[in-house]
Amino acid sequence: MPTLNERLGEIVKQKRQRDRLTQADLGGRIGVSGSYIGSIESGQTSPRISEIEGLAKVFRTTAFDLITEAAQPDPRTFTNANRERNAFLGLYDALTPEHQKQARQFLLFLRQQQDHPGNLEA
Repeated sequence: MPTLNERLGEIVKQKRQRDRLTQADLGGRIGVSGSYIGSIESGQTSPRISEIEGLAKVFRTTAFDLITEAAQPDPRTFTNANRERNAFLGLYDALTPEHQKQARQFLLFLRQQQDHPGNLEA
């Protein structure tokens, strides 16, 4: 089972590749070297909280969410549900904070409609 550091490194790598950034590009954005990003991604280095906050800002999320995601069970069970969930999260992560807020509101609306069919709010 991977350590928290290893999972955090995997997540940083996934998000960096998703955003088409090199290790040097990402490092430059948070004030560290590309080789330091490589050591985070390989789980050899524990990033400081200020670096996690910088990474979160680049990835348009929060430090808390990055750490929480790393603490989750390994999602590498390749079920269709996990593939769809990961694809959805990738789309959500790429949205601006304002569009993320709108997406959350819409999902809450859909859940309310599911829980209470026929209860339309004006």
